[in-house]
Amino acid sequence: MGLNATSNAIRSYPARTFHHGADLESLNQRFRDAKPSEIMQFTMEHAENPVVFTNFRPLAVAFLHLVTRAKPDIPVIWVDHGYNTPETYRHIERVVKELDLNLRTFSPKMSAAHYNAVYGGIPPLDTPEHDFFSRTVKLEPFNRAMQELKPDVWLNGIRHDQNAHRKNLDIFTTGNHGTIRVAPMFHLREIDVEEYVYEHELPDNDIYFDPTKGEEHRECGLLLEK
Repeated sequence: MGLNATSNAIRSYPARTFHHGADLESLNQRFRDAKPSEIMQFTMEHAENPVVFTNFRPLAVAFLHLVTRAKPDIPVIWVDHGYNTPETYRHIERVVKELDLNLRTFSPKMSAAHYNAVYGGIPPLDTPEHDFFSRTVKLEPFNRAMQELKPDVWLNGIRHDQNAHRKNLDIFTTGNHGTIRVAPMFHLREIDVEEYVYEHELPDNDIYFDPTKGEEHRECGLLLEK
C-alpha cells in the first residue's frame, strides 16, 4: 500500500464527525484500504481544531510532510524533554525550516540539568522512578499542550507494525483530553515510509533517543493515557 493513490473511501459525514461517542468502527472500516492522503483530506474537512504531535524520530518527517501538504499551518506539538541527541536538535531545525512548520514547543517545568542534579539522571526502566520521570519530562508538557490548544483531533504517525500495543489500535481511536486520535499511516509498513522519504528527498533523523522509552518498541505513555 502506497501513500499517494486515491480510492472511493471519502463520502459525506455529519458536520461534527470527531467527538467521543462517534462511530469510529464505521470510519475505520471505510478507510481501511484508503491511502494516507485520503485520510488526511477527510480529516481536514471534518476536524474543527486539529493538531499534530511529533517527536522527530526516524521517518517522522514523512508524516509531517504528509500532514502539512494537507494543512500547512496546522499546529505541530513537540515536547522538548531536554534529552535529545545533538543530531536530533539539528534535524529539527532543518525540518522546521524546510516544511515551514507551525511548531509549538512545550518543555518540562524542570529542565534536564535540574532533574539530573536532583534525581541522578534517567532511572532504570519499569520502576516507579522511571514512571515519575516519564510523567515529568513528557506527559506533563504534553497534557499542558493539549489543555492549551484544546484540539478535537490529534494526528500522529503511529503504524501497526511498530509494537504489540499499536498493532491493536486503528486509524481512528478515542484519545485523551476529549480528542479523536487519527493515524493516517497506520496500515503502512516501514518500507512504505522509507520509500516516501526517498521519493520526496526528505531529511531523516538517524541518531535518536527517547529517554521515556529506552527500547525502540516500548511505549512512552502518551498512547496509554485516557
